[in-house]
Amino acid sequence: MPRSTNGTVRSRTYGLFSLRPDHPAGTLSGKTMKPAIGIEIGGTKLQAGIGLKDEKLLSLVRTQVEVERGAGGILEAIPVLVDEALAKANCSLENMGGIGVGFGGPVDSKNGITLLSHQIQGWDNFPLKQWLEAKWRLPAVIQNDASLAGYAEAVLGAGRGCRRIFYITIGSGIGGGLITDGIIDEGQGLGAAEIGHTWILNPDTREMDKLEHVCSGWSIGQRAQDAVLSGEPSILNDLCDDNAETITAQTVYQAAEQHDILATAIIEETTTALAVAIGNVINLLHPKRIVIGGGVSMMGPLFWVPLKKKVQHYVMKPFLNRYEIVSASLREEVVIIGATFLGGRQ
Repeated sequence: MPRSTNGTVRSRTYGLFSLRPDHPAGTLSGKTMKPAIGIEIGGTKLQAGIGLKDEKLLSLVRTQVEVERGAGGILEAIPVLVDEALAKANCSLENMGGIGVGFGGPVDSKNGITLLSHQIQGWDNFPLKQWLEAKWRLPAVIQNDASLAGYAEAVLGAGRGCRRIFYITIGSGIGGGLITDGIIDEGQGLGAAEIGHTWILNPDTREMDKLEHVCSGWSIGQRAQDAVLSGEPSILNDLCDDNAETITAQTVYQAAEQHDILATAIIEETTTALAVAIGNVINLLHPKRIVIGGGVSMMGPLFWVPLKKKVQHYVMKPFLNRYEIVSASLREEVVIIGATFLGGRQ
């Protein structure tokens, strides 16, 4: 903690938030904030929550996204979820300080516009901020979901206390967020830190490909499915009851734990490609901490140990031992936590 010349503790301000010990999280420069509505709009799930109190959510509700109904179906579902979240938290709309939204795709946060969704039709250039404010008469802020998750981890989670962190979420896709001094880096205003869209050598095709096409949970499962269907021997057949289409990244890890050659090779390829990408991030940005979240991050030592070891090969010598790679701590609630925290700043 920084100290002034007279030895007293000096405030370190992260964005608008003071992280002094006497200014607890959820306060704005020591002043208690109102709770806020948080909304997460993903490709497969829709969540709403109310928070924060004592760094915890007051409520959290979720439902599955009906992809075939597009953005219109989600817009119909949001008010229902928000009402349910308010009732579950025993809060009224009048008590809310604002609305924060984590959106699964690139956004123009300044103007509150969703640019597109890679999974759901109908979000192209949609004025979501305007729609929310007209619906609830509360100030709203829109942010990319991975950036918002990184923000939550920086302020309240595994990146807490670090001036600069880089967050990576590895699930059905791969997203990222760069947080410096508690502020989300948005590049020129349309987002940044899109590590899933950086390019890497695909171990199957031996051609350049996007990182999320190699290291995401979906791609890990898909590569295993393709190998099993092509006749490669593997205990994956037993684990999936001879239904290769049900193989997931978790199934692959279970097989690797049993020393399956195919599964072990896929985990090895994944950690190598991811290590190259993380090494590039460290060399470019030199964050204090790399925080990894998402379903793939819940794998065990067969993933984490080689990943950390391999990253060292791709980091320039002066930066070695000056960074940390850790698992995210806020899990599935992370985007909603970030959304309510950001929404409360309105």
